[in-house]
Parts: sequence; C-alpha cells; structure tokens
Amino acid sequence: MQELFEKMKEYLNMDTEISFDEFDDYYKKVVAFLNDNWTSLNEDDTMHMLFVLDNLKSNGEDRAKRKVKEAKKYAKMSQRTEIWANALISRLREAGLNDEEIGKRYEAIYEAV
Repeated sequence: MQELFEKMKEYLNMDTEISFDEFDDYYKKVVAFLNDNWTSLNEDDTMHMLFVLDNLKSNGEDRAKRKVKEAKKYAKMSQRTEIWANALISRLREAGLNDEEIGKRYEAIYEAV
C-alpha cells in the first residue's frame, strides 16, 4: 500500500505527464492490491488509498475528455476507481467516521504531499 501511495506522490510532483501504458499499469496494480487487501486495510491505509483513488479518478476523467485513442479506456478506469473510492468511504463510515472527519483526514494527507 505504501509503495502505491509513494508512487502517486511521485506522479503528482512530476512536471510531465505519464504515458497511457504507465497510467494503465499503475491503475492495474492499485486494483489488484484492492482486490486482495481492501477489507484488511486499517483506517490510515484506507485514507491513503482513498487519496490514490481520488487522484486516479480525476486524472482519468481529465484524460478521457481529450481527443486521444485511449479516451474510453481512461473513462472506464475513472468509473472503476470511483466505485472503489465509494467502497472505501463506506468502510470508513462503518468504522465510525463521518463525512466531515473523512474530509479533514483527506485534506491532511493532501496537504502533506
């Protein structure tokens, strides 16, 4: 999980955009990790994964709007990351966090990056 989070931080601090192949590879690693581990993540790891998913989603949405051959693939990735993000938010709510607490913790992670 930490490796995926660190990679996202690296991507966010880059001056150039990664290729579709690299984006797709990273997306697949995130989804594979979630498929295997999402129910065992603690609250902090869930918040960090939510950060990763939110950034994947927004970047996928942005790229889907462009006139590129991979636009539909970006749109699908964005939709799937939103589903995962909603699942993680539901887990955080079940753990007793309200939307305000989730938002504050998310902002703290974002500001630290």
